[in-house]
Amino acid sequence: MKPRALLAAAVMPAFCLLIPMYAVAEKADRKEKILINAVDGDADHAKGFYKLEKAVVITQGTLKLTADRGTAQTTPDDNYNAVLNGKPVCFRQRTDNGDWAQGVSDRADYDSGKGIVELFGNAVLFIGEDQTVANYIIYNTQTSKYEARESKARTSEGKGVSFVLQPREKDESAPAEKSPDSTAKPVVKKPVVKSATPPKRNEPAFSRCA
Repeated sequence: MKPRALLAAAVMPAFCLLIPMYAVAEKADRKEKILINAVDGDADHAKGFYKLEKAVVITQGTLKLTADRGTAQTTPDDNYNAVLNGKPVCFRQRTDNGDWAQGVSDRADYDSGKGIVELFGNAVLFIGEDQTVANYIIYNTQTSKYEARESKARTSEGKGVSFVLQPREKDESAPAEKSPDSTAKPVVKKPVVKSATPPKRNEPAFSRCA
């Protein structure tokens, strides 16, 4: 990855951008069991409702959510919805192409059935090395698309959003144009390398879900 980055900044209030990231969440995570941990918790097992306090950690495969407090509600189709608060809440999940999605915010809502993460307040999201900063970010792990704006309802005015987009490496495996005197070489695709742990960020907040 080249060190220089392309910075795109927008200061318009309630600015919104929809970008396909081509980094779909790891499909194997959906088959993993859900683990919910906290220092204190109240549970209504019949209703599938859990109230969590202190050192909240929810994991499912490579997915990890950490927070100071929150609630989790299971659904009849074996999914769950979580509302988490903290300073900060941290989200991470590996993608099928080996990159990591990593986000922090003051609050996070997660719908495991739809694969949607909503980050509210002081939100920062990394997909690989591409960075988005906004007050509100919604990221769909299943379609690899996200939106960033000042507020969910598009009513607030503020600092707007900023994007740092790293240059893409050229695909060396792409076949070159044939010349009359050339011999075609077989195309060899680079294998997907999946790191067991997400990259370390300079921002201390990301250490919560390392």
